[in-house]
Amino acid sequence: MIREEVWKAALAGLLHDIGKFAQRAGVEVRGEWSDPQTQAEFGYQHALHTWHFARRYLPEPLRAEIADLAAHHHRPHGRGLVVQVADHLAAGERRKEEGDDSDRSIHPRQMHPVFIGIRADGQEHPQQGKGQFYFPLAELALQEGVIFPQTDPLPEAQVWKRYEQLWDAFCHGASQLKAAAEQSLDLPAYLESLLSLMQRYTWCIPAAYFKAVPDISLYDHSRMTAALAACLVEFDEATLQRLAENPEASDQDVALLIGGDISGVQDFIYTISSKGAAKMLRGRSFYLQLLTEAVVRLILRRLGLPYTSVVYAGGGHFYLLAPLSAAEKLPDIQAEVGRLLLQEHHLQLYLVLDGVRIPASGFQGGRLSEYWQRMTQRLTIAKNRRYGELQDDLFASLFEVPEYGGNPDQTCSVCGDEQRGAQEWDEWEAQSKICPLCRSFAETIGKELPGARFIAFQFGQVPPAQAHAKTALEILEHFGVRVQFLKDSQQKVDAQPDRHCVIWALDDLPAEKWPAAPANAVRWVRYTTQAVPPYTFDQLQEKSESGFHRLGVLRMDVDNLGSIFKDGLAKAFSLSRLATLSFQISLFFEGWLKRIVEDAQWQGLVYTVYSGGDDLFLLAPWEKVPLLANRIRADFARYTGHPGLHISGGMAFIDGKYPIYQAAADAAEAEDLAKKGGKNAFAFLGRAWQWSDFQILVERKEALKDLVSQESPDQKAGPKSLLQTIRSLALMEEEAVELDGRPLWGRWMWLGAYQFHRLEERARNHPELKHRLADLRQQLEPFRNLQSWGAAARWAMLETRVERKRV
Repeated sequence: MIREEVWKAALAGLLHDIGKFAQRAGVEVRGEWSDPQTQAEFGYQHALHTWHFARRYLPEPLRAEIADLAAHHHRPHGRGLVVQVADHLAAGERRKEEGDDSDRSIHPRQMHPVFIGIRADGQEHPQQGKGQFYFPLAELALQEGVIFPQTDPLPEAQVWKRYEQLWDAFCHGASQLKAAAEQSLDLPAYLESLLSLMQRYTWCIPAAYFKAVPDISLYDHSRMTAALAACLVEFDEATLQRLAENPEASDQDVALLIGGDISGVQDFIYTISSKGAAKMLRGRSFYLQLLTEAVVRLILRRLGLPYTSVVYAGGGHFYLLAPLSAAEKLPDIQAEVGRLLLQEHHLQLYLVLDGVRIPASGFQGGRLSEYWQRMTQRLTIAKNRRYGELQDDLFASLFEVPEYGGNPDQTCSVCGDEQRGAQEWDEWEAQSKICPLCRSFAETIGKELPGARFIAFQFGQVPPAQAHAKTALEILEHFGVRVQFLKDSQQKVDAQPDRHCVIWALDDLPAEKWPAAPANAVRWVRYTTQAVPPYTFDQLQEKSESGFHRLGVLRMDVDNLGSIFKDGLAKAFSLSRLATLSFQISLFFEGWLKRIVEDAQWQGLVYTVYSGGDDLFLLAPWEKVPLLANRIRADFARYTGHPGLHISGGMAFIDGKYPIYQAAADAAEAEDLAKKGGKNAFAFLGRAWQWSDFQILVERKEALKDLVSQESPDQKAGPKSLLQTIRSLALMEEEAVELDGRPLWGRWMWLGAYQFHRLEERARNHPELKHRLADLRQQLEPFRNLQSWGAAARWAMLETRVERKRV
């Protein structure tokens, strides 16, 4: 029964504040609330709204119990203390500022993005204390007018109207879930479905705004309350009562913060040959996303916890909240996952898993950051003890002599594995071989993902020990999950009656059309950037518009994100605010980037290796990449509105046949150069440019390119040798600076004046061109600090290079 109690506590925690949503939508209970006995029973009017919602929209088997637990969290009795304490801990920074939204004369505020309260790079948000930065109150959708905050608030009448519309849509969804659950109640599926529904409609509704900064969403506060409620079920009522009286001062441990990290991700993705890389690189990357989900679900099953216990999961990293008793189970879980990874991926991938106990006081007033940092440090230490829990299994894997080996006919040309039995591939020349696993990355995941509209998961128990899996999907089955890619809603989910079915829609669903699936299937909108052009890398580089055919490799991430999580929120650091920050950053990198790469100027030309968490890895024809990087930087700046929150990135040039692992390393080196150059920068053409300087570089490149390219009957273009002249002058200055610091005078100065004088003389019969050359000379004079002009000339040379025709 303890497992069912955990799920019910989580459900009550998830719904405890849903009455605030009803209040702001103008749902009327004034007559009932005027009764003093009702006020004494519920404490706040929103709690009465919660009670009415639960009584109306929950399925019969849960209705009375959950209504009682959720609605009485301000006046709890018995086990209702679980929800009250969980609520206090989830939002420890505002416990004493609890209020009510019952007065319609109080304008129901819009939500601020969580970035408004962050101090980053020594700077505050320009709207901190002013509050002129709002989400527009809308159902979650990947549209700029929805997810980008606005500086002007909505008129009060419009705010009320939007709350009403959102509430009606939410209740309609809750009615559908109720009808399905009353046919056959699957409590885990029902709870997760409600969680998905709340994400959709309460992601930008503030959890509180009465004497509080409204920068935490009702969705994130509610799911963290649910996570903590699942942890507190283990405590008796006496302990819960003591916790409720003064959680700020209690040293009673109440929850275990679990951190997980699938180590070896970079090497796994990129250590492959260039042969066939375009077909399987995205498949390998997305497989790790699927593997992360499979591992998280396995851990939740082993711990008997609902999906509400997940704080964040993505990119090989995850964080969970679990009861204290979970600590004794973690070593066995880590060993189980470790054995599976060792069997299927040898020493390539490894799970690091550890947890930190947090007392009630640790959730108060910013103290949570201490425990978050402690957990991160424990994971770092654990990485240095890799495979220690495997003991004999590791010894057998490393030192037993295999019955096979050294057979080139069995060796994969991509990954070098010879255990799965490599075979010829129709798309390659006969001497090349591919193993079934690499082939599945290319032909199953890599091929299916770009055209997929949905992904269906069926989670179940891990099967008994099985032989070496041949394909990526078989490996996932060994972790207890079956995966199916669906191109559209006309396809049907191949459902298994004994499995938990979850469907991801990879983009918004305007028509609300989902594939046919069991009534209890959980439906999530899980944004995924699927951009994979239908070209090999050799073919993709040929799409370059100039005669210089290369690919640009781009890596970017948010600067100082670790310190922002640790110190940026200071005393405002709470579990709910942490969850909101994680959600809003992921929404940009996992969601909005999808829209950026769909832009007409580079649509069908951007290869998305990875985008999630706070970083990305993209490939495209080289001339598309700098402006793409600038667009990402600019959109992130608008999205956060915070001058101290910024992105750095680096670009490397590669040939289509260049080894992928080296391309990744080159781009990482470029990104490191940008970080070392003061961050908030972009490394390009061997230098780190602050984004403001990069804007100038773009303008100068365009001016030079226009000068040597734009020709008409009325206007003569300048000589392309001009670009080499400027480049040479800049190199002369650069060499002198390296030798002598920054000399006041150098031969490039008089050479520049002389050569421009000659260019202008030669253009004397073309007044317009002569004028433009003179204008350029004036910008360059006195021919000092030419670094930007030299790079702009080099860039323009590459973009104007003419392809030589082969004879």
